[in-house]
Amino acid sequence: MAVKLKVYCTPFCPKCNQLLAYLNAKKADFISYDIDKDDAARKEAVKIVGSDDVESLDKLPIVVAGNKVLYGFDRTAIDTILR
Repeated sequence: MAVKLKVYCTPFCPKCNQLLAYLNAKKADFISYDIDKDDAARKEAVKIVGSDDVESLDKLPIVVAGNKVLYGFDRTAIDTILR
């Protein structure tokens, strides 16, 4: 059974918007956090990445599924998690 995904993103990130649209189309169980507006979510993203320069490191979107972390929009990896 698939786990609920946590997605850290910004509204200005094209990959983030593609991922969110894909997850919605798949009817995936996820919650998204806008790290530009949610300070607590930004702190979590910084902790995951290990740097406070999350956007310029090209790590977005950040997807957390249990103890697995994915960076960017990798459709194959997302599909594997959603199974």
